[in-house]
Amino acid sequence: MRNVGEDKQRLMEDTPVGRLLFRMSGPSIIGVMAYNLYNVFDTAFISQGAGTDAVGGVAVSFPLFIFLSAVSSTLGNGAASVISRALGKHDSEKAARAAANTFGLFYAIAILITVVGLVWLDKFLMLMGVTETLMPYARAYTRIILAGAVTSTGFSNLIRAEGNSRYAMLIWVIPVTANIGLDILFIFVLHMGVIGAAAGTVIAQGISMAMSFYYFFISGMSVLNIRPRHFIPEFKLLGEVIGIGIPSFLQLSGQSAALIIVNQFLKVYGGDLAISAYGIANKIIVFFLFPIQGLAQGLQPVIGYNKGAGKTGRVKKAMKTASAMAGIYGIGAYALTFLTAGIFMNIFTSDRAAAQMGSHILWIVNASILFSGIQSMQTTYFQATGQKLMALMLALCGQLFCFVPAILILSQCFGLEGIWLAFPVSALAALILSSLLSYRQFGRL
Repeated sequence: MRNVGEDKQRLMEDTPVGRLLFRMSGPSIIGVMAYNLYNVFDTAFISQGAGTDAVGGVAVSFPLFIFLSAVSSTLGNGAASVISRALGKHDSEKAARAAANTFGLFYAIAILITVVGLVWLDKFLMLMGVTETLMPYARAYTRIILAGAVTSTGFSNLIRAEGNSRYAMLIWVIPVTANIGLDILFIFVLHMGVIGAAAGTVIAQGISMAMSFYYFFISGMSVLNIRPRHFIPEFKLLGEVIGIGIPSFLQLSGQSAALIIVNQFLKVYGGDLAISAYGIANKIIVFFLFPIQGLAQGLQPVIGYNKGAGKTGRVKKAMKTASAMAGIYGIGAYALTFLTAGIFMNIFTSDRAAAQMGSHILWIVNASILFSGIQSMQTTYFQATGQKLMALMLALCGQLFCFVPAILILSQCFGLEGIWLAFPVSALAALILSSLLSYRQFGRL
């Protein structure tokens, strides 16, 4: 391993755990924050530049956007686990093969998604709950997002798995900054509406992809010395990557499925106003989750590398520290939501009815953050250590076992209000189930 690899080895194995977790998570949090700031600005720009119906159209098509993220997260998180553990064992050859195979598989899947999505676009949008009023906006936006599917990841997970959390941050921050500028140009200067928003997104994703290629193949910064032979498909290795990454797919595609389910229920109980208000509120809710996502991303290589190196004491301390941080943040984030929900909604829409309903949604739905952060750390542990079945079970807790029954039962009992209540109720139930499943495994450390 080259000198840069030796430096990263000392960082991951010798730095005090608390300081290491902050060092790995800090840039991740900044990167995820930048991405979620873009989502917030994007929603505000579309609302102000194209109207509330345009926000609703984009929001209803959002599950497809999440599905693309689910594919990249599945491969990225799976490969990151394999790479960090391989580097912990000083097996740089396996790490390089895992990265190269992951690149090849992702681009093949992305092309397939583009073709299938564009051919059956309207059918997919109807399945996602698009109404006739919102269909033109959803169609225009989603067509461009699908056409740019191959740009939808820069594989920051793999860069972070090497220990280079700073560049992993930049691969988020730089494209997101460009995206905000492109939104202003396309929406307000050129008056391109949702088409401009989608075009800005795809161009910014292209910047992220270019930065990834530069890092791995040109810059010399990467520990991984990737060669053409590493791109030869290894189905056993790809099976390991996919198996470990499947929980990420279930979590994100589960969010996509949950949005589809919610939109279908909102069509019945609330109509266009409820769909649009929830679309705005959901972007704000996702923004509040960015520290949790960043913390989980920073935790994964710390656990994976030290598990591979046989340092279980450091793994245990990292889990305790991260879980405590997630719990404390959840309390603070919900308190802030409760106090500022109305302010947030009025920033993003001038429609008084949408703002009032959105504030109510935020008060109820974002209570989920009190419980979801700790469960996310538990899932991250099992992914990072390669325990595919347990990671799969924890991912299913929140997205399948708890949410679907909750929304079915509570909507029948309380109508529209029951839809909002389903989110925190299912998050609490998922944490309880997750903790029960995790308790024995954590005890073995």
